[in-house]
Amino acid sequence: MLSPTEKRYLLAVLLTTEEGSTRLKRVSDFLKVKMPSAKQILEDLANKKLVNYVRRGPISLTKKGMELAQKELERFNNLKEFLKKILFLDEEEAEKGAWEIFFNLEESIADRVVDFMNFLTHCPHITPICIKGFKEYLETGEFPTLCRLRR
Repeated sequence: MLSPTEKRYLLAVLLTTEEGSTRLKRVSDFLKVKMPSAKQILEDLANKKLVNYVRRGPISLTKKGMELAQKELERFNNLKEFLKKILFLDEEEAEKGAWEIFFNLEESIADRVVDFMNFLTHCPHITPICIKGFKEYLETGEFPTLCRLRR
């Protein structure tokens, strides 16, 4: 079982990889952490055989690390889409919010949000009525007619 911090680092390695590898500085800059902190977590991930990392060398994901990082990326992207399509946040707000939620919420809560987004994405209705109503509420500041009928 990986900690949220370790998952964040796997995702950062994936997102900063160019031509098969990344560097410690790129990862630490991406995560806005000091290099010694990043070094420690990357060494821990190397000990778990999730990244290939040697001091002052290139960093790459192992096969298992890549599988886990891609899974985290998919979950992260689902959460970001939830924030954009369901809460109607712009791209920048959704990206920032997704990072905060994904890595700072209790994992079971973040999982539930991701599951809800998957449900809404695969719902047979083109746009579920609650989403249409919420969008109208955001635009007008008033509850849509459908909501007022039930109150």
